[in-house]
Amino acid sequence: MDEKADSRKKLSEAIEYLLGRKSLDDIPVSEIVEKAGISRRTFYRHFCDKYELVNWYYDEFYEESFGSIVMGAGLEEALVQCLRIYWQKRNVLKHAYESRDINGLKNHDIQITRRIYETFLKQRGADIRSEIMWFSIEMAVRGGSDMVIQWMLGNIELPAEKMARLICETLPEAIKKYQMQPVTHV
Repeated sequence: MDEKADSRKKLSEAIEYLLGRKSLDDIPVSEIVEKAGISRRTFYRHFCDKYELVNWYYDEFYEESFGSIVMGAGLEEALVQCLRIYWQKRNVLKHAYESRDINGLKNHDIQITRRIYETFLKQRGADIRSEIMWFSIEMAVRGGSDMVIQWMLGNIELPAEKMARLICETLPEAIKKYQMQPVTHV
């Protein structure tokens, strides 16, 4: 493992450990680097702040789970995979989502989910610039994100499979009609 990957692995493990115990807003960078056993200089060589570190940590599993829809995985299948990871990491993610910083995980989650939906829909020939599609994407992204967070926090008591099915079944019609369409544009 090269030095960059080793440092990122240590930082990932440190932030996961610390977020398992307290809110991101209560974790100073000094505590992260101490737990990781690296210098502040090394931290800032990789990340501009703790929010960027958490967003990178999140991207590592989110892209491989829900993001797999752009590689041809079914939407419901990708959601189930993502929800299972969320459940395993719920104590960590709970503390990350508590942050209300503009650079926090909630805003990052919305941005990355929007990008994935847009890519998924463009691949199937949708005009994502139309007003109805733009609005539908925003509804799916923001509503879906909030529902998943509530589920992860234990406020919605459903198995991951049922939660994924309900999200898919309640998508706006403008998006839903593209769920089963094959990829036409790469």
